[in-house]
Parts: sequence; C-alpha cells; structure tokens
Amino acid sequence: MRIAIAQIATRAGDFDGTARRMAEVSRRAADAGADLLVFPVAALCGVTPVQRTDREGFLIDLMECLLGLIDELACPCLLPVLLDTDEAALPEALLIDEGEIRPVRLAARLESASAGRGDAAADALPEVPFRGARLGVAFTYDDLDVYDDYDYDVDVIVFLSGYGFAADDPSSALGTSLTEGRFLADAEATGAWVVGVGSLGCYDTQVFCGSSFVLAPWGELAAQSPAFEEDLLVCDVDPSAEGPLADPVTPEVYDAPLMTWGAIGSGLSSLVREAGATGACVAVTGELAPMLAATLAVDALGPTNVSAVVARGMGAERDADALALVRALRLDEKDVEVVDVSAAEDDVAAEDLLACRLAALARRTGRVPLGSLDKTGRALEASPARASVAAVEPFADVYRSDLLALARTRTTISPVVPPAALARFHVPDVAGGPDSAPAEARLAFVDLVLSSYLEWELPVSDIVAERGRAEEVSAIVGRLRDLEATRPARALAPTVSSRTLDEARQAVGLAWRDRPRDDGERLEARIRDLVGDAADEPRPDDADDERAGSDAPPEGEIRDLMGYLRDFSAGGAFSAMGGLQRGESSGRHEGGAPRTPDVWNGPFSEN
Repeated sequence: MRIAIAQIATRAGDFDGTARRMAEVSRRAADAGADLLVFPVAALCGVTPVQRTDREGFLIDLMECLLGLIDELACPCLLPVLLDTDEAALPEALLIDEGEIRPVRLAARLESASAGRGDAAADALPEVPFRGARLGVAFTYDDLDVYDDYDYDVDVIVFLSGYGFAADDPSSALGTSLTEGRFLADAEATGAWVVGVGSLGCYDTQVFCGSSFVLAPWGELAAQSPAFEEDLLVCDVDPSAEGPLADPVTPEVYDAPLMTWGAIGSGLSSLVREAGATGACVAVTGELAPMLAATLAVDALGPTNVSAVVARGMGAERDADALALVRALRLDEKDVEVVDVSAAEDDVAAEDLLACRLAALARRTGRVPLGSLDKTGRALEASPARASVAAVEPFADVYRSDLLALARTRTTISPVVPPAALARFHVPDVAGGPDSAPAEARLAFVDLVLSSYLEWELPVSDIVAERGRAEEVSAIVGRLRDLEATRPARALAPTVSSRTLDEARQAVGLAWRDRPRDDGERLEARIRDLVGDAADEPRPDDADDERAGSDAPPEGEIRDLMGYLRDFSAGGAFSAMGGLQRGESSGRHEGGAPRTPDVWNGPFSEN
C-alpha cells in the first residue's frame, strides 16, 4: 500500500481555501499512485474548539465543506476533524473513499457496542480493513499505549498528532526526534508500521513543526518530511515485509535548542501575520533577552521587516554591544532609531522611555511591537508599574536558562550576539539559595523547580525528595503563588511547553501554601496509620458483634481504598512520577515522567 502525507500549513476554519488546497494535493498524490492520502489533524478545524455560541454555524459550514470535498478529492483520503460536543471537543478521522464518508473512530465504537463489549465500547480504537491492510488510527499517546498493550490486529497505525511542539516533550517533534521519542518503542510493541502525521504552522498559539514520518515495525525509518516546511511525503508500506529496508533513512540527531528556536520563530511569524502586519519592531539594550528578541525577529521575518529602537546611555559596553547587534543583523539605517536614556533616574525609567519610543515607532511603521519577557521572569519577578507596549512576547513560554541555550545555539550559526551579552541576565531573588554558587547554576536550579512544579505537576514534597534544598524549593513555589494577583495577564506568545503559566494559574487570594513533608506525613502513610490503629482496637463483645459489623468497613473495602491511595500517591501508577512502562520522553502532554539528570540544563539534551 502506498501512503501519502499532506504536510500543509493552513488557517483553522478557512474551509473554502483549505478545501481547494486539499483537492489540489489529492491530485498530486493520485498522480504519485497513492492508495491513501492522510491530512494533518489541524488542517481543517484547528485544535481549539469554537465557542458554544458558534458551534451550530461552524458545524453547518464544516458539513458543507466535507460534502463538497467528496467530489473534489482525487484519491481516498483520511481527513481529521474536530467534533465539538456538549462535553468535550473530540477528534475524529473521516475516511473518504468512492463517494462515501466513514468516521472511523465512531464506527469502531459502534462495532464494539454491537459485539456486546459493554463499557469497553466507548474506548474502542479503529481496526479498518483497507487495500489489503488493517489500519489503526491514534490521536494521543494514550491511544498509542492502548495499541501497544492490547490485542489489536493492525498492520499500520496512523498517528494523527494533535500535540503542539513542546521543549519538554521530545516526541512532540515527531520524526526529528525519533532517537529520543517514543515511536520506536511503539513500532516494536505493536509490530506495526507507524505513520506519524504532523500538522504545520501555528494554530491558536500552539506551534506545530511538521516532520511527518513512516517507521517500519523493526525500527528503520522509511521516510521523513522536513520540519517547518510543506511537503507531500509518499511511501510504500508492505504489511508482509520483515525487513530490512532497501534504502532506509538515517534518523536525525535531535537538536532540541535548534528545534525550539525554529518553533518560536514559526510561531512569531504566524502571530505577526494574524495581527495584520508583515513586520515587527523591538527595543534593543545591552541585555541578553532584548538582543535575542531582535535576532529572532530577523530570523523569522527577515531584516527588511524589522525596526528597532536602540538604547544609548546604559553604559559604554552595553551601548556598543547593542549597536553592534543591529549592524550584525543588517538592519537598514532608516529602520534603526537610537534613543538617549542617560537622563533616566534608573533602569526601569530608562525602559519606560524606550517603550514610549517603541510605541511611536510601531504606530509610524504599522509593525507589531515585541517584548522580551521570559517564563522565569513572569513566574517569579514582581512586575513594577511600568510602560509596556509589547503586543507579542516571543519568550513568554521559555525559561531563562533555556534562553541561554538558545543564544549559544544561535551563536554557533552566526555570532551576531556579542559574547559579553551572554552573561547579562538576572537570577530571581529567592530565599534559601547558595549565594556562592555561579549565577547560571542558581538559575538552572530555579528553572528546574519551576518546570517540575508547572510542566510535570510534582508536589513540593516530591521535588524536595528528589533534589533536596527544601527551603529554596518552598521559597520558589511560594513566590510563584504570591505573585498570582500581580502577574501580567495572558501574554500573546508562541506556546512551546506542555503547560503555560496561564494554564497553571492558581486561585487569587488562596492563603494555603504547600510545604515539604517527609514520608511519614504523606497521604499513604497517614491512611496506613489510620487503618493500623483501627485493626489494633480490641474486638467488641459478642453481644455487640452485629452492631460493630454494621459500622466497620469490610476488610476488602479497606484494601481497595489503600490500593487507590497508593496509585494516586507519589510513585504510584497514577502519580506524575511513576506507573509508566513507556513514555519517559513523552512530556506532560499525556502524563509522561520527567527526566532526572544529575545537573539540569533545561529540557534540552546534550546533543
């Protein structure tokens, strides 16, 4: 069977434009002899459901689009859509073949129900006979786990990934990260071909990198599309083959910082375009973050589409480095405005002056003003009353220690950022940290605690048990919660982690704060003590047996309760730290387990 993957960038809900593109791609796939053309999960409907008030109209227009596509598609197609129900938005895959539409997920559940499988019918996954093969369709890592663990008779698993790129989840990069992701294990566990289909572009604020792939059951890479580029990938899949492939593709060595830089740039260009502009403007000082924002803007939009206001009067070395950067980025002189801030009473006032000039530049040029806030600063640094005009914050979902890794990676491509600027960053002021430690090591620990608490959803006790330094961990998490009321509202930024600060927001005004607890204070130990105390109580008199038996829970119920509590406690089957047989590289997207390197260097590997 010959499978084609249409890795195309679209706009969510642009039914007419996307339908025309799909019809055109289907003709190319048919000319290439494809038996099945697969579209990405976000291509037609995106990944975010519409508001309840818009559901009816959206569904009607979607139905009209699909009815028109039946006659326009030149070959059989697997087309994902997002069906919005009263309970939740559910992805579905429509198999369009010979004038008919078959919702494969719904069909699998109906077939399971008709076979009398009871509650299991709601979770049944597809097994679709097609062109001499049996196709499985997965949307999530959980779906892949089910195919891995249960006896599904499939030759090919089509993974329609709905996960945007996340730096803490290597598998979200699909083919680019095969050596560090989960898919080799999936192919081995199922004995099936794995066809990973990646969306491309920015949907809402989630960035999708493409990098679709076809993986043989024995672990060889049969084909792969590039990242951040449109592509029509055509590959022959033989369910009876046992390998090896005649001409396998060598998997890439995963470069996480480079991939993250590309994802942020892709997201930035999309957000600027959605704002109705073609360019951006930035305020450049001698600090690392503003320099990196200017560099990113040039990489994403081109030097002719970037304007800058450059600070002068913040120190001779900083002033020289700021000017050197804009020259290295080849910004036109007419797009560079030097602003003297030497009269400002402090650095905050100087930044206010720059912000005012940046606002004037944005009005004059019609370009989108960019900021340079990062995730660490938004989480832990109080926001003083200041002027701010940034419409897009490209680094709002990136930890500060990871900005250092991005800067070093970008410098290896071309050294536009002056070397001295790499040391110009601040470490959040939290209690309990070792003042004698190097600044970069202190920053790395701060970000480790934040990512453990936010992305991996580990309680304070688990973080302390793993890393120690209880006072500092408590101070970091406490500071994060103390600033809930003063933290700036949701920043428009590319999402490049599996959990943003806004998604992790706590209720404003909550007085309770967690604290580190030793093993004897944890929930499982407390319940065990209670059960033990109950078991040690003297048995009631025989005359009271009947009354006592009606009040005391049966021993079986106590055992069940203990089992559930153990599963949900730290290290249990349902905890954030344990219970997974695979997926240690799957990120928090579907309950993966965090890595535990000796020294944390952000989510990036050492490659």
